[in-house]
Amino acid sequence: MWNFQLEAIKYCKLDCKTLHDILTKFNELIFNEFKVNVHKPLTLPALAMRIYKTQYMPADTIYQLLGKPEVNIRNSYTGGAVDVYIPHNRLSAIFSNIKATFIKLYSYDVNSLYPFIMANTAMPVGKPIYFDGDIRKVEPDSFGFFYCKIISPDYLEHPILQRRIKTSDGLRTIAGLGSWYGYIFSAEMDNAIKYGYTFDILKGYQFDKGFIFKEYVDKMYDLRMNYLKGNPMNLIAKLLMNSLYGKFGMKLETTIIDIFDTSCETENAIFKDLLDVYGETIKDYVEIDNHVISIRNSLINYKYNEDEDMFHGLDVNIAIASAITGGARMWMSTIKNNPNFKLFYSDTDNVVIDRPLPSFMIGSKLGQFKLEYIINRAVFLAPKVYGLKTEAGDEIIKIKGLNKNLLQDIQIQDLESLLSYDSSKEFNQSKWYKKVLLGEITVSDIAYTLKVTSNKRSPIYIDGIYSNTEPFIYDEIISK
Repeated sequence: MWNFQLEAIKYCKLDCKTLHDILTKFNELIFNEFKVNVHKPLTLPALAMRIYKTQYMPADTIYQLLGKPEVNIRNSYTGGAVDVYIPHNRLSAIFSNIKATFIKLYSYDVNSLYPFIMANTAMPVGKPIYFDGDIRKVEPDSFGFFYCKIISPDYLEHPILQRRIKTSDGLRTIAGLGSWYGYIFSAEMDNAIKYGYTFDILKGYQFDKGFIFKEYVDKMYDLRMNYLKGNPMNLIAKLLMNSLYGKFGMKLETTIIDIFDTSCETENAIFKDLLDVYGETIKDYVEIDNHVISIRNSLINYKYNEDEDMFHGLDVNIAIASAITGGARMWMSTIKNNPNFKLFYSDTDNVVIDRPLPSFMIGSKLGQFKLEYIINRAVFLAPKVYGLKTEAGDEIIKIKGLNKNLLQDIQIQDLESLLSYDSSKEFNQSKWYKKVLLGEITVSDIAYTLKVTSNKRSPIYIDGIYSNTEPFIYDEIISK
């Protein structure tokens, strides 16, 4: 007689035993290589940080940044640059032409971009020193994060500096043209000067320089090279190499859960005061009988060391994270505005261009480019929304936010049809919503509209077809 209860218990026991065996083996691999147990870190980035701090981090290099320095430097932390420059590779904009010819394209990825930058770029280390005025007039080699008036050249086809701005479509990260005030990593500033940008330094934070990640990155990369792709250690080394960076950029917030007895006059008054003081940061509150459970965001509390005038306690340093992403944008800028290539699309570590890269840029080393696809046909509707037909005959469709089962029914010609002015395609997909405190999960159908999204560059239509783009002028799109 088949018994569901017995079979379910048997399944759960085997599942737990399998997971335990995997964790035991994983712990052995990590301990044998790094002398670190995996029991305390709750995430892979936390494990990467523990390995780095115990085995590779030089003393007195990375400090906890808080308060005004943290808030100001975080303004320079804008992530990778993802843009559509030329939406398709047809030579003619007349899409009814059955015998249309296409420009051959080449898609390249960078080998481990962020680890490469971490290993080969000077990082901001030590205690930040605040300054007023143009420090470069006193110390020409000053290094850190500077608050500047920034002016772009008006001739750049592909601006290389981006900023977060409020537009009529919401908050956007845009690489546009014009002038603005903001914080920038000094190395990225020096790189932008080569492209015609000008800077008036007004104030900022000066740091020492340090190459503090090379040994860690080299170790992880050597492990990858020493183990074949099918070996677990190859994947573990890859994940650890790419996970460390993310810890430094974490937001300094935590979630606080409070429980109040509303039948108690004192506690009810405290809850009402909480709503008045923290109303904007309270994410949710739930009433259960005569109790209220509130959930809100709050800054994390830290330990302050009076002797060193510095905070310690968390593995967060926004200056490190911003320097890494800034260095990555600098590396990718070597492809942008390059007269030898026509740029169609770029992602954080990827470019699609109309010519092969020179051989000295290609290889398996960190920071070198590798050819992903030779493309016969391409359409780019928006950042992370595109379709490709490769020379090998494969069709690749990427649409961020659309369910995988719906992707199977979309072909490249469906995306091409959306290049026509004001065209769109509607999808209905299920989305799951969870309410942890109530123990509920609901499933609802929502609409997904697929269309040209031009919120990062200004679209150019030729004969009603989306065929090119140009950079936005900041003053024309900023929402007042």
